[in-house]
Amino acid sequence: MFLESKELSCPKKLLLFASPAEGLVERKFSLIVYDFDGTLVDTLLDIADAVNLSLKTLGLRTLTRETIRRYVGKGVERLMAQSIDGTGYADLPSAVKQFRKHYSENLMNHTRFYPSGREILHHFRDKKQAICSNKPEDFVRRILESLDSLEFFDAILGGDSLNSRKPDPEGLLHLLERFQCSPEQVVLVGDSPVDIETGKRAGVYTCVVSFGFGDPKEIASADADYSIDHLSQLKELFH
Repeated sequence: MFLESKELSCPKKLLLFASPAEGLVERKFSLIVYDFDGTLVDTLLDIADAVNLSLKTLGLRTLTRETIRRYVGKGVERLMAQSIDGTGYADLPSAVKQFRKHYSENLMNHTRFYPSGREILHHFRDKKQAICSNKPEDFVRRILESLDSLEFFDAILGGDSLNSRKPDPEGLLHLLERFQCSPEQVVLVGDSPVDIETGKRAGVYTCVVSFGFGDPKEIASADADYSIDHLSQLKELFH
């Protein structure tokens, strides 16, 4: 079923609408899937602090927040592998263990919704809403619980929820099957080329935010269906 849907996603590209400024028509959908870090919730400061606390614990040099920003989005192992790269330290499992410890203890020092994050979740409360993140599921759930927003979501998938992570479309396809949605009824909102690739491989519509952790040039070349500068713009694009 998914292979057939994926093939049907190609003609869809010929029907792309213009930008909102040029009179974009709203598209109806049944399921909206959000990435987490850099899309719905600004977690950068707490992640960066946990990375640097881990590096200090291991006796390594620390990194700037901007450097760490570029490493976020592909899972904890990739985050710490890049953070210790070039230091000569080779014990990645220990680095990951340190990060999980420090991040768990400092999860909500600075983390907040992006502007209109809670508002958009409430606006689409009558639709199915889900999280598909490469962040460990427990961290996602704890943050949402702290933000008093768990009830908005019908499903939450983290990087350790299934056998694979984005850009593998397994998680997204799992959500489509779970909620019995065809790809054209689904939009994936993310902040990186990883999210866009994931959405394209599943055949769903993709919407990229410009304010997240992704590199602007990489995002532009990934060619999402839609691009927004503020989460409130989702109300103009989808209903």
